[in-house]
Amino acid sequence: MGVGDIMAKGNNSKKNGKKNNGSNNIKKNSQVNAESKKVKDIKTTSEVINKNNTSNRNNDKSKTVNKARRDLIYSNNDSTDEMTKLLKIVLIVTGIMILFYGITVIVTKKVNAVKTAKLGKSDEKVSIQYDSIIIGSMFKIDGHYFVLIKEEDDDNASEYDTLLKSIEANDDASKVYTADLSSSFNKKYLGKETNYDSDLTKFKVKNTTLVEVDDHKIKDTFDNYDSIKKKLDELK
Repeated sequence: MGVGDIMAKGNNSKKNGKKNNGSNNIKKNSQVNAESKKVKDIKTTSEVINKNNTSNRNNDKSKTVNKARRDLIYSNNDSTDEMTKLLKIVLIVTGIMILFYGITVIVTKKVNAVKTAKLGKSDEKVSIQYDSIIIGSMFKIDGHYFVLIKEEDDDNASEYDTLLKSIEANDDASKVYTADLSSSFNKKYLGKETNYDSDLTKFKVKNTTLVEVDDHKIKDTFDNYDSIKKKLDELK
């Protein structure tokens, strides 16, 4: 091989070396650019993810705040409803208590009125019973007095009762007792004919009769409406 060939070969090697170096540089630059692009893409992706995460967090916070507000509003509304319901219940219960109290007062008044009326009637009955006697014991009372022996169906019975009340109101009037012929103890003294005997085994009346008694004996008798009324009027 000549010098010329060696030189030519050397020149070719240099050229090839330059070409190879250039090619390597291009490859290196491409790789660098590719890596740089990857880094940029990664950064971009990371930024996008971060932005999305930040946006999601913000949305979550916003939702949480809105939910808390709604819950607070609902809670306030529920509290208001509960208070309204409680107030209604209190008013209803109070109204019922007032109603029952009023009913109790009315019933109590009526019961007391009935009791008072019964007591009054009872006192009246006691008074009548005290003034009533059995004909068989008519002469066992001391002093001077009258006994009105009343027939059950006498049409003038109410008038006689009125006169007796007037006599009772007069403290100076003679005492007037009553005897009811409808009583089982007095029925035996009712007969078809009168017998005004002081012996009570023989004593008989046939209708309403006023008997005047003095010292355990019959003093006088009045056995018709006019005479009975006249004598009772005198005693008032």
